[in-house]
Amino acid sequence: TSINVAGILKGTERADECIVYTAHWDHFGIGESENGDSIYNGAVDNGTSMAWELSIGKAFTGLKERPARSILLLFPTAEEQGLIGSMHYVENPVFSMQKTVACINNDLLLPIGKMKDVMITGFGASELDDIIGRHAAAQDRYLARDPNSHTGMYFRSDHFAFARKGVPALFARGNTDSREFGKEWASQQEQDYILNRYHRPSDNYNPEKWNFDGIREDAILAFLVGYELATSDYFPQWKPGSEFGHLRKIQVGN
Repeated sequence: TSINVAGILKGTERADECIVYTAHWDHFGIGESENGDSIYNGAVDNGTSMAWELSIGKAFTGLKERPARSILLLFPTAEEQGLIGSMHYVENPVFSMQKTVACINNDLLLPIGKMKDVMITGFGASELDDIIGRHAAAQDRYLARDPNSHTGMYFRSDHFAFARKGVPALFARGNTDSREFGKEWASQQEQDYILNRYHRPSDNYNPEKWNFDGIREDAILAFLVGYELATSDYFPQWKPGSEFGHLRKIQVGN
């Protein structure tokens, strides 16, 4: 038995409409021991993304004027067991799927410093790409496709539950091009994490080596996307050819 955790900042004019941020809070708890350690802390997967989401929430609550639309910070549980928490939420939502403007998700943010790229998993799926592209350019960053899209990551994180209900979903973070060390180094860092710490007890917080500057930029970027949507009456759409496009037309009735 487990629970989803959420916080709501109610909007001022269209409080029944929301932008939802997601980052799963679960990991594997206590499991098979490696080198005498059996506690799976999940510091990167998904502690860094939880920090990303909490900082976005702090930024919204620090605004002098609340946005017109509501902000939902959702921390789903049981993502590692098959998106169970997020799938449960979309079937029992606080805000109806028709009034859920967008889902902005992150999962497994590597704390390796600033990145030149903003890698979009599921690039080209919705108009959210265009919005984040404008704000990324202001950070002197460019949009990049997920070079490992064959792993099916778009279908293995919490935003997918929302996509299946027709809600445009964005899963984007700096990942492939280190501003200081380049693409090859960034790839090596990712592979080192996947091979040595991903879903293992060794996924621990390391204050001596971690650099949050890139995650901070990602948080600013995600906040700006959400703020733009929260202060408008615009409903982003799926792009032509998306398998989710017909669902959005049904949801918002256009």
